[in-house]
Amino acid sequence: MRITRLLVRAPLALLALGLVLCASVTWAETPAANFRSVSGAVTVERTGSLIRPAPGDPLQVGDILRTGPDGKAGVSFQDGSRIAVGPDSELTVQSYRFVPLEKDYDFDVYMQRGEAAYSSGRLAKLAPEAVRFRTPQAAVGVRGTRFLIRAE
Repeated sequence: MRITRLLVRAPLALLALGLVLCASVTWAETPAANFRSVSGAVTVERTGSLIRPAPGDPLQVGDILRTGPDGKAGVSFQDGSRIAVGPDSELTVQSYRFVPLEKDYDFDVYMQRGEAAYSSGRLAKLAPEAVRFRTPQAAVGVRGTRFLIRAE
């Protein structure tokens, strides 16, 4: 009788473990943002490969977004933050975490060059100290606002 109970419980435990592992993989693959608009020359460098994004495509942590002389892109992050990137720009999503149930927040974007307009989302309202927008010469701490930035 004890053996029967053990055999019944073991598959349930394995099923639960499988669901946890699947949830972990799905969470890790969740993009930081998605492209809402793309025009002109726009590329994303991801793990050494160049990708030409289209609206709806993901932008992952570690991706380098580059626009050419005629390029523009708009991205929307999971928390509702938005960045519109202008021509001749390069920015990298250094880190991004938005997990309200665990109060785990981080938003760090490095803008090497170019122009961008930023509009904050829920992350900046919940944890303004977790939002950073950096350039080669300055860093901006965001406190729930909108701003334009140019890095040369």
